[in-house]
Amino acid sequence: MKQGEQDQLIDFLLGQCEPDVAADIRRRLAHDDRFRAVHENIAKTLGAMSLVGEVEPPENLVPGTLARIRQHQQTNALLAREQLAGRRGRPTFLLRELAAVAAILVLMLGTFAIWQRQARREHLGGICRSQVGQIGTGLLTYANANDGFLPAADLAQHRWLPKAGVPAVSNSSGLFRLIAADFVSPSVFTCPALETEGGSKAGFAVQPGMSDFPGAGDINYSYQHTLGGRRLSRQVLAPVAESMAILADSTPVFAGGQFRRDRVGALASDNHGRTGQNVLYLDMHVVWRERADVGVGGNNVGVGGDNIFLAEGIIDYDGDEEPTSDIDTFLLPAYSDK
Repeated sequence: MKQGEQDQLIDFLLGQCEPDVAADIRRRLAHDDRFRAVHENIAKTLGAMSLVGEVEPPENLVPGTLARIRQHQQTNALLAREQLAGRRGRPTFLLRELAAVAAILVLMLGTFAIWQRQARREHLGGICRSQVGQIGTGLLTYANANDGFLPAADLAQHRWLPKAGVPAVSNSSGLFRLIAADFVSPSVFTCPALETEGGSKAGFAVQPGMSDFPGAGDINYSYQHTLGGRRLSRQVLAPVAESMAILADSTPVFAGGQFRRDRVGALASDNHGRTGQNVLYLDMHVVWRERADVGVGGNNVGVGGDNIFLAEGIIDYDGDEEPTSDIDTFLLPAYSDK
């Protein structure tokens, strides 16, 4: 592959491509296996590189710290001279000086700990973004092979949360089709920022007869409602493709397979410490969003309108609600009945 094409793929994965170039890359990813393989390798490389990144410290940290140390040194030097004037010939080790140095060390260690946590959060967010991009590539490949339709659960039942002994079905069986078709690896569905019980960052082994993920720990992303025969067409929804979210980090409203009334106003997924979520749109671009109101809203309002985790205008849920229109983004819990 030419260097220029590799550079374009890197810009594409970093979200810095011109729209026409990005559209051409998506077309090639859908039909060119070799091009898609290079894309996946570059995506993995960028994810690995993000692990060694560093957060730039504040510019005034070093001079500020040194100034503080000099201030303590000057103060302690004066005290030392006064004590030595009356006690010539005996070395003096000041507890005051030791306490000052210890305080500075504690301050610096605490500051570095904050940087480390922030750096790790940003690293994992970057890996998550790369994974969501790989899911998007798989969805695009699937759609191009199925008349423009995204994978759906293809289940007649509408209930996606259990109630009073009535079982629910999982909306994630649509996404599992990408794994069954070998378009994506199982491991990309586990968000690296979230420690899960029963799940593994290494993914899971696909067994004959499987039609869905083994359990909630094996998928940490929410997918657009596709139960009850609902299917999303890229052609029909093309006018809103840039602002219609179809997948994101797990919904906070239905965490643990139950409706959380107190979380209806939640602005972000739990995956990244409620700081935001990576959102995949129908045109297959991925963006980090700090808020949940970043989908198509009423009257075709673009990003900044619809809450992607709620059906438009609904705040109380029984577990069988559906999107209120064809362009209403409603990301369901990936797995709700285990």
